[in-house]
Amino acid sequence: MTKKNLFFGVASLLLLILAGAGTAAAVQKAQENTQNISQAEITPEESEPESSVSESAPETQALTEPETEPLSAPSFESVALSLPEIDKQEAVLTVEAEYADYSSNLYLENERDDFSEEGYISGFSDPETDSIHAAFMIPSSQHYDITICVCADTPVTNALYLNDEKIGDFTIDETQHFVRVTFHGIWIDAGQIDVSLRTIDGNFSVDYFEISNNTELYQIKYRNHYDLSDENASPNAQKLMKYLSQNYGKAILTGQYASSDKNTELNQIYTTTGKYPAIRFGDMRCYSNHTNAEKQDIIPACERWANQGGIVGLIWHWDAPADVPGIYADETNFSLSDAVPDFDVQTTALMTEEQISTALQNNQISDACAEILRDIDSISEALKPLAENDIPVLWRPLHEAGGGWYWWGADGAQAYRWLWDVMYKRMTEYHQLHNLIWVWNGQSESYLVNQYDIASLDIYLHPDENFNSRYEQFVSLYRMTKHKKILALSEAGTLPDMNLMFRDNTVWSFAGLWYDEYLSDIDSELLINFYNSEKALTLDDVRNILK
Repeated sequence: MTKKNLFFGVASLLLLILAGAGTAAAVQKAQENTQNISQAEITPEESEPESSVSESAPETQALTEPETEPLSAPSFESVALSLPEIDKQEAVLTVEAEYADYSSNLYLENERDDFSEEGYISGFSDPETDSIHAAFMIPSSQHYDITICVCADTPVTNALYLNDEKIGDFTIDETQHFVRVTFHGIWIDAGQIDVSLRTIDGNFSVDYFEISNNTELYQIKYRNHYDLSDENASPNAQKLMKYLSQNYGKAILTGQYASSDKNTELNQIYTTTGKYPAIRFGDMRCYSNHTNAEKQDIIPACERWANQGGIVGLIWHWDAPADVPGIYADETNFSLSDAVPDFDVQTTALMTEEQISTALQNNQISDACAEILRDIDSISEALKPLAENDIPVLWRPLHEAGGGWYWWGADGAQAYRWLWDVMYKRMTEYHQLHNLIWVWNGQSESYLVNQYDIASLDIYLHPDENFNSRYEQFVSLYRMTKHKKILALSEAGTLPDMNLMFRDNTVWSFAGLWYDEYLSDIDSELLINFYNSEKALTLDDVRNILK
């Protein structure tokens, strides 16, 4: 993977989830993608946690080869959180659109039969000039929900702004009738504010603006214990899950994706911040049977990292088992649906090689099914050295499926869930890989699976959009998983704001920064402050958790 040009899509009326802009798309495919974690809920009109870090560990040594010169790294003071006072008050404030400040070419109408007060404002058409502004006096500094009552004759997408800062896009899919579009959990300081709507691609009508106090963010709870889905999980997998559970909501584990087995990115972070990440993320792509990816010593690199005391994370960009391989649906001729047999998952997942060959000869399974099983076998064999040494792995296969850009998600949720179940059972029961902590990253409720341990999102934004805490996506995923799973920011184009995560009570368990320009272009001050925050867990903090 060389580059991720990822952008946010629009809100979905089909997902009954709280809020949040979309999640990561695929390489060079972002402009075509819409998101699966909706940006705004659309409905018809009708105490700060305490820090919990491990004991002080020996000073980190640079991860260089023995024959090379040691790296030098700066040292920084610990960065304390800076949080505002939250003044929780009930509030419901409304401004009718006809009393707002709107562009001269917009106009008042009252032809529809479901508006409030005197009418509604229509005529939006020009993105350069058309906007409507509503002034509010906010009584206290806290989190609020902003609702707009809007209508359109055809599906259109437009944008909401707060004091000229974009909150997000929204799409009006339901036509003819007014609907309430709500953006949840927005922090607003007390005082005068301006809320505005601006057209992007179509005409719509505005009935009113509403701001009310949000309570859900304050009700998010972090447990001290989360069970593993594998009842035979290895001792160190259990230790790692215990550590993740105990620190969830209290601190965030730092993580970095490595582009190769050379740890170039990890050393770059060390020489910039004086710290190594707690988690080293790598990619198993080069172990696929049908890949053209350059062969690398990924597993030995994981073993070396674990020997340093670090946490291992792995993804698998799985090249389709076809005569035209590839990870993207539009670059391979592989169809996952063709691989699903009449056998139940248990029978399929536990087939021996001899049984696979016999089933092929008897036309009981397809070549596609057989190749899927053999690919899972190859990856499992590659992972066995880690299992034999009880090195726990944050294992995140079949990621970003809900977007449909990867072949494993392109044939729909049912085929995806079959593949997940087969992989889970074959790796845990057939290959006895009990050191895996399964991270589900389907990113759409319809793709949610039964057996997994951590739910995560991949999030990339426009370069000019602030990353902040990504509270919208956190709350959406929190509700989707029924409050029962640890939530993580598995992949991102930058790092979340540490102060805003704790202000918004949406603290990701860990965050993984992608490599290439996402690391090289990141602001060095942000990187330094993040890694030296009192709430950041780095390699020094985790190196003794499995002892």
